[in-house]
Amino acid sequence: MKPNENDPAVDRLMRGLEPPSPPTDLRSKALSAARTRMAGEPATDVWSMIWNSRGIRLAWAAAVVLLVAGHAMVVPGTGNTFRPIDPALAAEYRVDEYLVEMLRPTRISEDVHPIVGLFAASSDLTDIYAGGNPS
Repeated sequence: MKPNENDPAVDRLMRGLEPPSPPTDLRSKALSAARTRMAGEPATDVWSMIWNSRGIRLAWAAAVVLLVAGHAMVVPGTGNTFRPIDPALAAEYRVDEYLVEMLRPTRISEDVHPIVGLFAASSDLTDIYAGGNPS
């Protein structure tokens, strides 16, 4: 049952729940503040301050030089090799036959029939459903 829209009890309960209206001079205040801000000098952002800071740019250049030098010292093929501290922790470089056997694909013969019902060896569907499902 839908309540009557003109019910005085509903009107009494809902009175005062509507959102307040904005102040009448809000638009003029917002436009005035925007004009004042646009006329003033623009604020500097963080990235501009970083770019204009000589110390930060020198620190960035030093970090790049250190990273390039570190990379040049550790590049493989230049005679630098990594040796593990404990040989027992190093990985083995041999083929695990157990894993190879698990990953090798299994051949399926052409005479395989699905195990369904009691007469799975039969290719006739009526024989398969005649015995029912043993599970």
